[in-house]
Amino acid sequence: MVRNIRSDRRAISPVIATIIIVAVAIVMSIAVAYWMMGLATTFTRYEKLEYTAAYAVSGGGGWNITIIVKNTGSAVATISNFFFNGIPFEEISNGSVTITCNNADFNSTVGVPLDPGESMKFLIDLPSYIKIGTYSPAPGITLEITIATATGNQYPKTIVLP
Repeated sequence: MVRNIRSDRRAISPVIATIIIVAVAIVMSIAVAYWMMGLATTFTRYEKLEYTAAYAVSGGGGWNITIIVKNTGSAVATISNFFFNGIPFEEISNGSVTITCNNADFNSTVGVPLDPGESMKFLIDLPSYIKIGTYSPAPGITLEITIATATGNQYPKTIVLP
């Protein structure tokens, strides 16, 4: 007796059907796992600033403060403000304190982007006649300079004025 495949009404065996379903489920779970790992790396990017150098030099009726910062995180950090002993840069400057980076004046309304792995040098000209809070800076005074980023993170550094 010769069997005609077209007239045979039987389907594939249950064992083969089960193997195919399991294989499809495994392939789909691997695809979903890779997709989720891609999403996780997108949402787990972070910024982290580290001070590589921070020092003050007296001269010219005040102090020249140099700060070098490196972004060791995985996201761009936008430096949005400087605080001197907790007081924002804009409130003490009155045009007398200047902060420069990359040969341009620092502007807190625009901010300065710092890419991952890059360093940036800030030069702060701090005259001795200004008031930071209730006192004027003097030799031997500890000055806490805090860098704030656009995401709200703050990175403090303490410097003793010479």
